[in-house]
Order: sequence, then structure tokens, then C-alpha cells
Amino acid sequence: MTLKEIKARYKKAVLGFLWIFLNPVLQMLVIGFIFQFFVPVRVDNYFLFLFTGLLPWNFFSYSVMKNTPIMTNERSMIKKSNFPRESIVLAVVFSNLFHMMIAWMLLLLVLIGDKVVTEHYSLTQLTDYSIRLLYTLPLIGWLTLLTTGFSLLFAALNVKYRDVNFLVQAVMPLWFYATPIVYTLQLLPEFFGSLLYLNPMTGLIELFHAVVLMQPVYDPELVILDVFLSVVLFFLGCWIFIREAPYFDDWV
Repeated sequence: MTLKEIKARYKKAVLGFLWIFLNPVLQMLVIGFIFQFFVPVRVDNYFLFLFTGLLPWNFFSYSVMKNTPIMTNERSMIKKSNFPRESIVLAVVFSNLFHMMIAWMLLLLVLIGDKVVTEHYSLTQLTDYSIRLLYTLPLIGWLTLLTTGFSLLFAALNVKYRDVNFLVQAVMPLWFYATPIVYTLQLLPEFFGSLLYLNPMTGLIELFHAVVLMQPVYDPELVILDVFLSVVLFFLGCWIFIREAPYFDDWV
């Protein structure tokens, strides 16, 4: 099912898999132009800062938005076959993860090239920086855990309450701006900066920026809160999905 999702996403698209990288690049240019020139954000390499946040955000938002109505969209499959319903959700998450990893590897090559060309890193410095980038792997694992939790939770709830899909569609753009992707928390008043850590994506994006671009983390202690919230949301999503899955046939 994951392979089917991967092949279907860019089927008959002229540029095909190039859209994996082109889509966030276009987002980066549009958003970056607005914030860099009209709403200045004091960050070195702002476009790289923006792109580093957009890749994990796009993976998260695309997966959650597609998975929320997926049980009703795949009602014919659910009614005809008896199989683990969570496989439908996981196929979407894993296919989006595959696309993100390709774009992420291309970004890492750009970042390493930037260190060589603009900052004239020595071989030792470049090796240390490359090893530092390996810390993104547990962050991607954390991101996948959180995305899976929300996907399972919203997919299960939307079967019985169809308003959930409309709510997710409406909230996701607001959620984007409640996550420090286009700005740093240092720009906000202290109260608002700490409040945004109730959004578990905040700690994740902060750590991506810290590892890749060596940006300071606003409050490391609150990052631990986001790890805890992510684990709770994952198990909550799994529990509700498993509890409701036997009744999906009746509701779809």
C-alpha cells in the first residue's frame, strides 16, 4: 500500500519526483520573499532556515490532512476486506516519509556545500558538521511518531464525527503560524514563546533548526514537554483507533 501511494502521487506528472523538492522550494521562495523583505526576520541564511522547517512541516501536515478523511474515502475497501485498518493510515505516513527523506538528503547536500563555499570549512570542520547532521535521524523518528499519532486519532474520530475533517482543514493553516517555521521564538514576548511549546511541533522545529543551522533553542526544558506530549498523543491515537476500528464498517 505504501508503494501504491508513492507511485500514485506523481503519476502522469511531467516533472514526476522532481516535485518532491520543487514544491517546498516554491513555498520557500514565496514565504521567504514576504518575510525577508516585508516582515524582516533577523536570521542568518533565512531561506535555508525556512526550508529546514518547511520539510518536516509539509510531511506532518500532508499526512494528517490526507489521513483524517481516509476511512470514509476508502469505504469500499473497508467494507469488502478484513485487514488491519491502521495499515491504510500507515501507508500514507510512510509514503510521505519516503518523499520527505529524498528532499531531506538533497537539503543536507546543499547545507554541506554551503559550508564549503561560503564559510570555507576545513575537512575536519566539515566532518564534524556531517556527523552533527546525523542527530536529525532521531528527530525524524520523533516527527514520524507524532504524525502517526495525530493521523490515527483524527482518522478514527472523523469516521463518527465528519466535522473533524473540516476542523483539521481550517486549523492547519493556523497551526503553521503557531509553529516557529517562518520566525524564531526569540522575536516573541516571553509568555507567547513559552505558550507555543504546548504545540509539540514547536520543539521539533526548534531542534531541527538547532542541529542543522546551529540556531539557539528558546527553552530546552520545554522541549522535554513536547517529547512527553508527542508520546502521549501517539498512544492516545493508537488507543482510540484500535477501540473504534471494529465499528468502522457500521459508520462509513
